[in-house]
Amino acid sequence: MQTASTCRVTALAVAALHLVLSVAPLSAQTEGRQVQLTVDTGKTLHEVNPNVYGHFYEHIYHSANGGLWGELIWNRSFELSNSGGGDWSVENGEIVQSASATDVRFVFGDPSWDDYEVKLQARKEEGAEGFLLLFRAADEDNFYWLNLGGWGNTRHAIEKESDSNRRQLGGGSEGRIESGRWYDIRIRVDGGRIQCWLDGDQVVDARDERRPHLKGMIGLGTWGTQARFRNLRVTSLDGSRTLLESTPDVPSTSVAIDFWEPFGPGQIERVKDAFNNEYSAQVTAGGEATGLRQDNFRFVPQAYKGSLAMKGDLPAGVKVELLDGDRVLGQSVLGPPTAGWAEYPFEIVASDAAENGSVRLTALGEGTVKLDHFTMMGQDAIDHDGFRPDLLKAVQGLRPPIIRWPGGCFASVYLWKDGVGPQSQRRIYSAYMWEDQDINSLGTDEYMALCDKVGAEPMLVINTGVLDSGCGAPAQFQLASKDDYLPYALDWLEYCNGDATTPMGALRAKHGHPEPYNVEYWELDNETWGAGVDAYIEKVKEFAPALRAKAKELGTPIKIIACGGNRFDMRWNRTLIDACAPLFDYISIHNYENPDNFASGVPRYEQLLVDLADYIADSDNPDMEIYNSEWNAQSTDWRTGLYAGGLLNAYERQGAKFTLGGPALFLRHTSAGGWDNAFINFDHTGWFPAPNYVVMKLWWDNYALQFLSLEGDQSGCNIVATRSEDGKSVILKAVNPQDTTATVTVELDGGFTPKAASMQYVAPGDLRARNTLDDPNAVDIELGPVELAGKQLTFELPAYSAAVVTAE
Repeated sequence: MQTASTCRVTALAVAALHLVLSVAPLSAQTEGRQVQLTVDTGKTLHEVNPNVYGHFYEHIYHSANGGLWGELIWNRSFELSNSGGGDWSVENGEIVQSASATDVRFVFGDPSWDDYEVKLQARKEEGAEGFLLLFRAADEDNFYWLNLGGWGNTRHAIEKESDSNRRQLGGGSEGRIESGRWYDIRIRVDGGRIQCWLDGDQVVDARDERRPHLKGMIGLGTWGTQARFRNLRVTSLDGSRTLLESTPDVPSTSVAIDFWEPFGPGQIERVKDAFNNEYSAQVTAGGEATGLRQDNFRFVPQAYKGSLAMKGDLPAGVKVELLDGDRVLGQSVLGPPTAGWAEYPFEIVASDAAENGSVRLTALGEGTVKLDHFTMMGQDAIDHDGFRPDLLKAVQGLRPPIIRWPGGCFASVYLWKDGVGPQSQRRIYSAYMWEDQDINSLGTDEYMALCDKVGAEPMLVINTGVLDSGCGAPAQFQLASKDDYLPYALDWLEYCNGDATTPMGALRAKHGHPEPYNVEYWELDNETWGAGVDAYIEKVKEFAPALRAKAKELGTPIKIIACGGNRFDMRWNRTLIDACAPLFDYISIHNYENPDNFASGVPRYEQLLVDLADYIADSDNPDMEIYNSEWNAQSTDWRTGLYAGGLLNAYERQGAKFTLGGPALFLRHTSAGGWDNAFINFDHTGWFPAPNYVVMKLWWDNYALQFLSLEGDQSGCNIVATRSEDGKSVILKAVNPQDTTATVTVELDGGFTPKAASMQYVAPGDLRARNTLDDPNAVDIELGPVELAGKQLTFELPAYSAAVVTAE
């Protein structure tokens, strides 16, 4: 346990680190720096918890279905239609968006517009957040938007997107958007200055002085809400010219089944008659080949197994083909279908390999057939219990000691019973978010299998119902009453930890898992800031005692995690701790950093950890520990690698109280249009590690338990020292976030005398260096020289480098 006095000593160390990092500019005037340090190898300050190197797995950007889980078919139940584009229409001159999806937007106007003023009115019909008003939009990947009622309907702020990288611009202001009332909105852009008003009150006054967007169209959008817009007008700044005052053409609402391409002269419809969930694809053929095709498959010569649900009148049946272009690699004819729904299994052996293959479903002959729940998995995934082998190996390479699941925002409307049992009976996840609407193919039992395969402790995040329609979940996917969420959570605890004599334990056994999972870590929801701290405190008071009582009944002790504040929000943290600190074991905080702050962002956030540890020490639960359950720098270039190394060093330094970590994103399909920060990046052909993966793996592969005293002026570097539990090795983890070389000399005081030393480092030589599918090793580990003279180590840290030096 860390006392208040040791926290104050650590605070001084952080202040000193902040001084060195901030005083030495990134463009230093000298050619190199001399760093002289002393490590007391006999003085352990605290132990570093292995869970600092934990991870967090959320079902977005096809990280699960279409990713780590080996199901190959996207939109297998034909539920998704126009998912990302929203549902736009015009009613009595009002522009209406009626889909409860996230990140819905469209742009219009003239790309050459520069300085202008936008006025309009907007009304939220229902949903989680407010409105998105786009401006200076060159295209779909380069724009600003005014996010009103964002971040869980708590704040108004400007966000800037440049080539799919999004960041907040300026501080914004607190505020909410209510349903059922019209708001007057005004946006003024003048060069790099952006001003915004809501109902006449200024909510944003920001400047973009770093490569601002200076021209572009305007646009409308929503995030988990349904909304209306009217009285849209764009003028020059002096009002002398009207640039736009008419209702734009909204995106087409014609039905297209996501990820499927129709072919042939027959008719294809999406109808409400389903074997699984709500919709199916109805194909009417008149004798010529008609059906649906899906692309982007990597085939190898092996068996592919699956099934297709069908009903209808089609005597010749349906043909399933694996293609490489027009070349057929294998096929199977299913049916004929009957008047009622039935599943038709198949096995197709691919005769050859294909990097960009296709799957084709063809209605043969004449007739009408309804298709649903088309599922397919390769034998390689089947042999790995359903996981895609290369991505499973990528996860295993990180050796996560603990994995948080299923979210994130995903957890806040997640209903765990939709993701257990036979795949054909699973209900699709409620919300379309981050270009994905998961089909719950990877549920509780599959997640537990993943943890077992990679050696990770499981951590489950509970939907407490506090966020109501968070993430855009429609009412039919919420539990009937607010009072239902606690019993539902207790059922999940029993499903995981109860033996087969309990009702939920018996259900788990029925699903093929007779032994309890004994899950110890349970988090009470995620990013609950939109509900307000008082509402969340009531949930903690309701859920925590009931969960502990249930765990005691089941004979499995648990640890409870409560949601802390975002980034530097100590007000939330203090209020939560003051109200109910004895009820939980960890406080969970989040921080996503601008990648340009790869150096300065580390000591600034470390100071928050110190402040939070100090406050915990004086609380009613001084044994509470700190968990950074979502962290990262928002890029996949070398800046995020430097940030990861620096922040992991901060975590080790604060290890007396900081004991759990988990960055995001874990996995991300490369087709994704946002959040380019994932550790594991993949498409259907392969994967590559981002620099944060490379550095975190290097750090964790060189983990040592005992954190040692280290003294000296680090001259802008960020260095920590640890010792192995057996005392046979001392490890230095070092980040040089500056553009000059640092020569580091380390004296090893105490009884430890090394016989050998080695160095591994990463220094691609360019802050924008990145790995890709074509070049997955552009940012990689190299070996470097270390001079060992008695008990003195000397080594060089190249500019913008991260390194591990081991003495043994």
